[in-house]
Amino acid sequence: MDGAATTIPPNDVAGAAARHGFGALCDVRREVTATAAVITGGVTAVVCALLMWLLSLIPGSMDVFSWVHSLAYPIHFVLLMGFIWGAVYAIRGLTVGSRATYLFEGGLVARRRSGPLVIAWGDLAAVKAVYKRKQGDEGKVAGYKVEGRQGTTIPVPLLLAGGRDAFIDRIIAEARSHGRPVS
Repeated sequence: MDGAATTIPPNDVAGAAARHGFGALCDVRREVTATAAVITGGVTAVVCALLMWLLSLIPGSMDVFSWVHSLAYPIHFVLLMGFIWGAVYAIRGLTVGSRATYLFEGGLVARRRSGPLVIAWGDLAAVKAVYKRKQGDEGKVAGYKVEGRQGTTIPVPLLLAGGRDAFIDRIIAEARSHGRPVS
């Protein structure tokens, strides 16, 4: 539990839950906030750019065929990739925004930049596993997609604690109690 007992949901989430009669808040699953993504990505990009600039000063005084040049180019490449990653991560944080999924007694409300997404337990169509595709991790569950009958889909990342994820377990139990497929 991420502290649902002490969490007050934002007005748009509380309003959506109240309109659908979801009852009390049970749990919250937070993803990376926009602020954290912008700060992490921005700092990474700036540090990599500064290190690339500092590194470019060193080989300028050396012979082109020296070992310093041979070492500097791969390091520059790694720093360039770090700069690109940082910039993309920061931009993604700005465009996607902060995300959180609120688990209520009567359903789920996901907070997105475009507004809240709502799936009541009675409107639940299916819960589908999302698998990792990275080599070496193929077939491992990365999270779940909770699908509603109206076409609403809420992705929920898997966060294991002690080999279990209570948030996902509650969603799966609700799906099974309503006779919905879990795959």
